[in-house]
Amino acid sequence: MESRTTKASVIGIFDTLHAPEAPFRQRVGFYARMTDAEGDYRFLVRVVYLGDEERIVGGLETETVRAANRLGFMQLSLNLPPLTFPEFGRYEFQLFANDVYVGRATINAVKTEAQ
Repeated sequence: MESRTTKASVIGIFDTLHAPEAPFRQRVGFYARMTDAEGDYRFLVRVVYLGDEERIVGGLETETVRAANRLGFMQLSLNLPPLTFPEFGRYEFQLFANDVYVGRATINAVKTEAQ
């Protein structure tokens, strides 16, 4: 989110993280565009490793955000704190609004092959 204009720029969208070894740390942003929301919401983004057993590896909770118009769009743009990805594999970014599950997106963490 650009601080002066508050416009969101969605650049570098990806669904795969590459690293030479695990664990590794990575900064990522999270963006969601939603509709059918009105009133006050606290959002939670939770990052979960989907290995043999699910593990929460990070996340972020927002302050209260107001959605003014149910027929309009609401944008949520967050810079997550640096995340430690403990293993290669599949990770899920889960979005909750006022503790209610809204949706998810997944990414894969893969080992970079030696050149």
